[in-house]
Amino acid sequence: MVQAKKDEVRKEIEYAALKVFFEKGYVDAKMSDIADEINISVGNIYTYFKNKKELFCAVVPPDLVDYLKNVLVETIHFDNQTLFEETDSERKSALLQEQVDVLRKYRNQIVIIFEKNKGTIYTNAKNELVELMIETKKAYLKNQYKRYEIGTEENLILLNILAHNVIDMNLDLLKRDMSEDSRKQIFEALYVYRLYGMKSLNE
Repeated sequence: MVQAKKDEVRKEIEYAALKVFFEKGYVDAKMSDIADEINISVGNIYTYFKNKKELFCAVVPPDLVDYLKNVLVETIHFDNQTLFEETDSERKSALLQEQVDVLRKYRNQIVIIFEKNKGTIYTNAKNELVELMIETKKAYLKNQYKRYEIGTEENLILLNILAHNVIDMNLDLLKRDMSEDSRKQIFEALYVYRLYGMKSLNE
C-alpha cells in the first residue's frame, strides 16, 4: 500500500515536471515550479529524484531519441524501397499509424528534445537528426533526374533544407493547441505532402 502511494506520487512529479519542462525549457524550469504544480514541497521531490537532471532524464529518456530515430529511418527506407508507390499499403498504413502514435504519446518530450533542450544532452539533437535523415537518404540518390539537373553537392544541400523543413513542420504541429483528432489529420496530410513532393524529386 505504501509502495503504491510512492509510485503514485512519483508519477505525479514526473507529470508535473514534463509540463514545466515543456513550458519553460530545462534551464528556466525550477524544482519549485514543479512542486507548485502538484502542491508538494520541493523537499518531497528530492525524496524521489536527487536533482533536476535526474528528473529530466526520467521524463525525457535517451532511449526515446533512439526510438524516434529508428522509426524515422525505417520510414525513409520503406518509402524509397517502394519508390513511393501504392505497394504494400498495409505496411505503409502501419508505419504511418506508428508515427501518429509516437507524436501523440510523446508530444511534449519531442518538443523538449528539439526546441527546449538548452543545457541538456539534446542540445544538438536537431542537427543530429538532420544528418541521420541525409545519411539514410544518400543510398537512394540518383546521378540524374528527369525533372531537374543538380549535382551531388547541391543535392545534399537540398536534402538538408528538406530535412530541416520536415522537422520544423512536425514541431509546429506538436506545439499547437488542438484536438488529437485534428493533429492526426494534419499530420497525415503533411505526410502525403512530403511523400509526393519527394516522389517528384526522385523521378
